[in-house]
Order: sequence, then structure tokens, then C-alpha cells
Amino acid sequence: MQINVLTLSLAAVIMTGCASELTTPPSPELAAIQDNLVGIWAMTPLRNGIANVVEYGADAKAKLHSFNCAEPGKRQEIEVSDFKVSEDGKVIHLKSPTDSVDLKVLALNPHTMKLAMDVADQRLTFNYVKVSNVAPLCDLYQNAAAETARQTPFKSGDFMPDPVIPKHAGIERYIGNWTDDKGELQVEVVMDPNGSAYLYMASSKNWNYLYNDVHWVGDELHFQSYAYSDLPHLYRHPYHKSQTESILQPTTDGTLRYSIFIEKLRYEFMLIRSASQK
Repeated sequence: MQINVLTLSLAAVIMTGCASELTTPPSPELAAIQDNLVGIWAMTPLRNGIANVVEYGADAKAKLHSFNCAEPGKRQEIEVSDFKVSEDGKVIHLKSPTDSVDLKVLALNPHTMKLAMDVADQRLTFNYVKVSNVAPLCDLYQNAAAETARQTPFKSGDFMPDPVIPKHAGIERYIGNWTDDKGELQVEVVMDPNGSAYLYMASSKNWNYLYNDVHWVGDELHFQSYAYSDLPHLYRHPYHKSQTESILQPTTDGTLRYSIFIEKLRYEFMLIRSASQK
């Protein structure tokens, strides 16, 4: 399976690399949002260790300080951007010399802030705490040891593959190579000459794919998918050694509903069988 799960972590980096621009408040509500926003905000560390700090200024400028708790010695230059709050106070428009994006304000008070960004039908959320100094919240980072272990070559004990699909009535509805309409998601169910079905995905230039815990819940095919790279420069990539709970379910129109679970949230996509196998 070729899942664009890596988009999530890349989007997180883009989001924290942006800032926004204030306008004259037309209402007390917007004034309160702007007053609360001004200051130094430290992001709760992400699973990959990213824990950036952003200074939002009253001059509609923001300074991004990049930190990664998994790589404490690595620093980048401060990035200065503009920011602007929407009239209803629900969106922060971010604009840097190289990018532009909107963040939804889910919660904001004098001490904490929660922002969201929608990427490829998925919602990313980020939590911030207002602080007095520019410093990352690495004391809150619980995955330091796990992240260090993840950034290593794949070993056989990291994930035990078992892609065989148990026998089930109507298995022919699943057989084939399935993709979404953009070609970004891919699932392949193969039937061997002995009549056994299994999940399969050929390795790409960067990634290898494995499966296990394949079982039926009614007519739903549940399984765990796993991706890893043999390339050392990708060991730090969030997709390396990533494991995803997945579900395939046939529909009445001959397509497959493909569900994946990320951070306990369910995302659904419709897949069609490749033309050569219809």
C-alpha cells in the first residue's frame, strides 16, 4: 500500500514555519483574539520531536524559532513572516516569502492556543502554550527514546509480516489493484494459483511495505500496514517505520471504501479497480 501518510508530518513542518498579520479590530471579539495572540507561543512537541516557538508581535510580524527535541543540537535560522486574523477571529492567514496558508483557531485564551490545518482531507491540530522566553517544551516530549530507536535501519523484529487474507465469501470483490482518483493511494489484493489471497505492494524507490493482523469483521477487511526505507537519509522521515490501522470495505457500486486511522481519527477514501482488471 502506498499511503501518503508522510504528508502529515511535512504539513506540520510547513505550518510551524508560517506566521500571520494583524488588522485593525472591527469588534471586541476580534480585539480579544488579537490581544491574546500577541506574545511568545511554544508548541507542544509532535511525535517526531518538532517543538517550534513562534513570537507573534503587535506589528503583525512573527518570528519562527525552529526546535526539534529529537535533535537538540540542530537549529535553523529565524524565519520572519506576516500574519493576519480574519474578521470573525476564526482564521489566521499566514504568509511568508515562500508560502501562504490558513490556520483555523479552535481555541485561544491568554495561556493556551489550539490551531488546525486541513491537508488532503485530513485535519492536523497543534497545541501551544504562552511562555515568557523562547525555549522549546522538550520536558513534555515523551517519545525521545522511541524516536531515537525509530531512526535506525529496519530489523526483522520491528514488524512481523503476515499478509495472508483468511478465506471469506465474496473475496473476489477485493481482488485487484486499487487506487483513488488521484493515484495517491494504492492497495493491491492478489490471488495466487492455489487460491490464497494476500495483501501486496511492490517496493518503490524510497519505501517498502509490509502487512499483518489481517482479519475479517463482517465484510470489512482489517489489517495493519507498515512502511520503512532502506535509505539512511530517510530514517528521520516520519513515514519511516510508520504503522497504520486500515480497513477495506466493498460498496454496492463496485468500489472499495478505504479507511485509515491516524491519531485515533478515521479518514475515508474511495478506491477504484485499475482499468486493466475491471
